[in-house]
Amino acid sequence: MVRPALERRVGIDERALAVFRIALGGLLLFDVSHRVRFLSAFYTDDGVLPRALLREQYALGRYSIHALSGEPWVQVVLFGCSALLAVALLVGYRTRTATALAALLLFSLHFRNPFVLNGADRLLRELLVLAVFLPLGNRWSIDARERAGRNDAAARAGSDALIATPATAAVLVHVVTLFVGNAVLKTEGSTWYSGDALGYALRQDQLTLPLADAVATYPFALTAGTYAWAGLVTGAPLLLLLTGRLRTAYAAAFLTAVSGMAFSMAVGLFPAVLFTAVLLFLPPGVWDALERVAAGAVDRVAPLERALTACRLRIDRVTPPRSVGSPLPSTVRIRIGRYRSVALVGVLAVVLLWSGLLLGATAGLEPADSRVPDDYRWTMFAPDPSTTDGGFTAVGHVDGGPDIDVLRGAAVRADHPPAADTGPDFRWRKYLYSLLESDARADRFAGYMCERATAASGSPVENVTVTYTERRIALEGEAPPPETTTVVERSC
Repeated sequence: MVRPALERRVGIDERALAVFRIALGGLLLFDVSHRVRFLSAFYTDDGVLPRALLREQYALGRYSIHALSGEPWVQVVLFGCSALLAVALLVGYRTRTATALAALLLFSLHFRNPFVLNGADRLLRELLVLAVFLPLGNRWSIDARERAGRNDAAARAGSDALIATPATAAVLVHVVTLFVGNAVLKTEGSTWYSGDALGYALRQDQLTLPLADAVATYPFALTAGTYAWAGLVTGAPLLLLLTGRLRTAYAAAFLTAVSGMAFSMAVGLFPAVLFTAVLLFLPPGVWDALERVAAGAVDRVAPLERALTACRLRIDRVTPPRSVGSPLPSTVRIRIGRYRSVALVGVLAVVLLWSGLLLGATAGLEPADSRVPDDYRWTMFAPDPSTTDGGFTAVGHVDGGPDIDVLRGAAVRADHPPAADTGPDFRWRKYLYSLLESDARADRFAGYMCERATAASGSPVENVTVTYTERRIALEGEAPPPETTTVVERSC
């Protein structure tokens, strides 16, 4: 009896592993497509962090494959390889090999420019490393299709699909440890257990979305939300101790809270990565119910059924034949079951990819006080949310012409710098905060801004001034006026 009870706690349903694989592939694909927009700025010798400066500032930079060359075309090739591996992970083709290679390139990319990273990036690569040891290709994958003759995994009942290995235990314990560590950090602060934490967090203009602005007007909701999230992360071990419906309820509470974070705060990839991790805790009963819902949807939508059938026929033409003696599916039920599984995976993949695009396309990753680039812990407003809000500007002074806002590629506004607008991209914002820690990086950044200002204006640029404006957040009363400091000023 002890062993089955332990398996229910550290085991993961094969369908949960399949969705976890799809979500990881989607996150990696989004990450590549998002970073490629600023490939030259962040990952080449012509950008803000040439390789010589990288090696001087970050010892692990010498181990980056991306740092073997400073030419843009090399980065394009490596980014393309990462995208192909992400797609392989999505569809489950050579899953373990694709996962290992994707992890290798992700580490390399992170080492190439660690100053645009935060805790979400670190958690993503940790999950990817653990994923190498998980059977992610057992369901809803090309690998599973190729093994169907020997082991028809997709036709097994959900209760038989629970996998309990040291690897599944490791990934579940790792996620729980992540939450517990965050809860311990919160006890070192003063705002979480006084009910004020969300009041500060939802007043950081650079992090908030319209929903947060609406919630911020209800003090009771802020206090209740503060205590609710603190309670959830403190009780995270229950995700391991509970089973069945109780585990489902607790995991659902986490998923609801993370979804609320996604629609109220622009905190980068955190919600998507956390949502992906918590999905692993959902027990077989949840996936059985989801498959029944997907089955009903497929039965009601004939065009989808025909499309899936056509897709299956095309796959049959391009996949190797079954080994001799392996029986073909003998009933329509098995075939329809596979179509239903594909439909369910498609729905979940669209939802997860949409969430990643929505949450990653806006600014903001961490509180304004988090400016130590070598510490990528998942602090997530711990021990306290920042009590400040701020923004950067890089103003190019054009010889005989109007000043230009180089970061945003526009004319300097009278009300600049807007505290809620820290740059063209959330990774730019992270890099800008790192300038406060290094004069060398600040000087190189100013030089890069000179080049951009000259190209944008078409006229000689005298100099570039980079400033940081910080304002204090006041829960009650009037906040003091913002303070502006010069980060660096460089002649062009």
